[in-house]
Amino acid sequence: MRIADHARMTIFGLLLALAAAPASAASPRFTNILPHGGQRGTEVDVTLYGSNLEDAEEVLVYDPGLEVVSFAHPEDEKQKGRQLKVRFRLTDATPLGTQRLRIRTRTGLTEIQNFHVGPLPVVDEKEPNTQFDTPQAIDKNVTVHGRVDREDVDYYVVECKKGERLSAEVFGLRLGYSSTGNFFDPYIAILDEKRFELTTEDDSALVWNDAVASVVVPEDGKYYIQVRDAAYGGDGRAYYLLHVGNFPRPRAVIPAGGKPGETLEVTLIGDPTGPFKQQVTVPTDNPERFGVEVRDEHGIAPSNMPFRISDLDNYIEQEPNNSRQEATPAAAPGAYNGALSEPGDIDFFKFAAKKGQVFDVEVYGRRIRSPIDSVVYIYRMDNGGRVAADDDKRRPDSSVRFTAPEDGEYVVAVRDHLNNGGPEYAYRIELTPVTPQLVAKPLDIRRYVQPDFVIPQGSGRGVVLNVTRQDFGGPVNFRSDNLPAGVRLECPEGWRGGGQMSFVMYAAEDAPVGGNYADVTTYLEDPKQADRKIEGPVMQELLMVRGRNNNYVWTEDQQRVAVVVTEKAPFRVSVETPKVPLVRGGSMQLKVTCEKDEGWDEDIQLLVLQNPSGVNSSRSVKIPKGKNEALIPMNASGNAAVQETMVALRAIAKVGNGSVETCTPFFPIRVEEQYATFEFAQAAVERGKEGAMLVTVTKRKDWEGEAEVKLLGLPANATAEPLKMTSDMTELTFTIQTNEKTPISDNKNIFCQLLVPEAGDTILHSLGKGRLRVDPPPPQPKKTEEPKPQPKVAAAEAKPKPLSRLEQLRLQAEKLREQGAEME
Repeated sequence: MRIADHARMTIFGLLLALAAAPASAASPRFTNILPHGGQRGTEVDVTLYGSNLEDAEEVLVYDPGLEVVSFAHPEDEKQKGRQLKVRFRLTDATPLGTQRLRIRTRTGLTEIQNFHVGPLPVVDEKEPNTQFDTPQAIDKNVTVHGRVDREDVDYYVVECKKGERLSAEVFGLRLGYSSTGNFFDPYIAILDEKRFELTTEDDSALVWNDAVASVVVPEDGKYYIQVRDAAYGGDGRAYYLLHVGNFPRPRAVIPAGGKPGETLEVTLIGDPTGPFKQQVTVPTDNPERFGVEVRDEHGIAPSNMPFRISDLDNYIEQEPNNSRQEATPAAAPGAYNGALSEPGDIDFFKFAAKKGQVFDVEVYGRRIRSPIDSVVYIYRMDNGGRVAADDDKRRPDSSVRFTAPEDGEYVVAVRDHLNNGGPEYAYRIELTPVTPQLVAKPLDIRRYVQPDFVIPQGSGRGVVLNVTRQDFGGPVNFRSDNLPAGVRLECPEGWRGGGQMSFVMYAAEDAPVGGNYADVTTYLEDPKQADRKIEGPVMQELLMVRGRNNNYVWTEDQQRVAVVVTEKAPFRVSVETPKVPLVRGGSMQLKVTCEKDEGWDEDIQLLVLQNPSGVNSSRSVKIPKGKNEALIPMNASGNAAVQETMVALRAIAKVGNGSVETCTPFFPIRVEEQYATFEFAQAAVERGKEGAMLVTVTKRKDWEGEAEVKLLGLPANATAEPLKMTSDMTELTFTIQTNEKTPISDNKNIFCQLLVPEAGDTILHSLGKGRLRVDPPPPQPKKTEEPKPQPKVAAAEAKPKPLSRLEQLRLQAEKLREQGAEME
């Protein structure tokens, strides 16, 4: 029987026959469960704690094997909405480990909480047990349900015999109660009566940040188990389940995988009594989580060993294999299994390949809960030349694609990044031919929060899926055979070829309130590749534990998604389909209207589920209280994709004590080229005067009537009257007016807004980029004064001109002649 079929029959609990009531308790919370675990093969009464649980109807259980026997609200009126009383039946076939639970109400779905299923009876911690001298006495092979408060240390004491194995394993972090940042990091120590530590453990790779400790007791006597937070932290939510007994506690399994349906012998290593072997039968239905249940004559380990299911043949390392010449013979494809048994160890396997053969080489180390931080290499066997290598592609596991350059033998080598080693440093290297892979995951709606498909009747719930295609291309589509009654899914064709795509589930008006986990499949749907069958799940990566500084510590993948139909929302939002296109470089406003039920009136936040390529929309628009419509601005870049895209709108509003989200049907938004382009001539104007700016128009598309053109980006105190233009005009001339307050400036971001009338609406363009210089007026010439009359000055007698010697002799001669004449 498929897990999904089994789930529908057994895991969804007992539905309550509640009368329909108005939506008043949206956003239910599931914050705690007491006790946190129970023994397999028993029935357990538990109390579920949270808020907004007044209309809770059932527990949705993700994993197989847990049945809900009864489900009731508390009789105490003060606790209604805060508690639920539930009885679980844990069958003998219930897998060990966590069962993932959610509570479904008529108006919502809670987050996940974990309930632990173990092999031992559960007893409660009894205070005071905070001192070594006053421990709580317990029997071996029990599970203690306890809690660590701040700076708290809990002690337990058991009687043991010499040579007996004593194991302690704590489930703290794995209960999943650190997702809100209250990080609990368990620490374990086993001490003797003299208070000497026989072993201590903080973080064990096998159990994430939880701890396991196991020793062979050296003497008869009392032995003490100490439990605390590694940093002496803790608070009221630091619960734990401590398993104490003489059960086996290996740290690794070799091989760490097998073929579906086969029975094989595995070796379990890391137990203090030494390695031992066990038979394992691999299931054929490929469950999401499968592990080897470890047992011997003394008991059952509380945690299973992670185990891969694949069709590959296993090859086990044969020591010595620390060099290429000593490599363990293997084949490709194949799975190579071993352990780096001591610090500095490096293991080699050899295989043959033909020229051009391509293999994906995946190292499974941390993914099978080994402490190894792998580094993988591929070498040629003949000359030792390196062909490929990788360290942390899978963070921290290694992965590399290898193409054989020649026919011949090759070796794959693995070591620890820091050259660490030990019996528990196990690995599994899978060499496989290149196989197309396809998986889809919803994007977080906000940090740390994955969206859920909680769908009000008559509405939708939308997410953006991130679709990963590996080694193929082409459009994909989605299907599901087990959605709740009245629910359908839709992803418009235009999104299916991309990496991120809009995906909405819609519930009919008369869809029954209820829900289940649904298998949603992503598959290749390409007429050009009709002969290829490629598919994968729509899965969720859920954050279970968030550590200090909000670091991701533990996430879990779920290959089915919770789909829940709730009561109708008290509001209905619709979008007026745009009558005109959005042009490149332009903008538009989406008109959104709503209907509100009588007596309900809250703000409604509006968000476009996913914008078309190159288009942006405002994320701060609301339909406010007392109103029933709003406008969402949308802008297209200059290189926005020219296409029609189907778009949906999310609407979120407060309802009762929480919020409700809906999604509209898809509607088209068409992006087109601009109807015209503008080229600006550079312009200058003298401040205080007017000037002209010439714009050359190149038409791309005709339109009817006159469009309005506005010149924008002008400096302060400068204006230009809008112009009218028809589609056959080739030039526009704007007259720019300035005054004495217009700043002297060089304005390089002048542009035009073109408003083209069409279909009773307006298409807004933002066109061109011009330059306008505002110059100061030219300098005025300075005024000059009339010169004052100057007093007349008598002309000075001219000084005699100096005579040359010849002239002096001539004058003397003339004077002598005159004297001679007078004497006569």
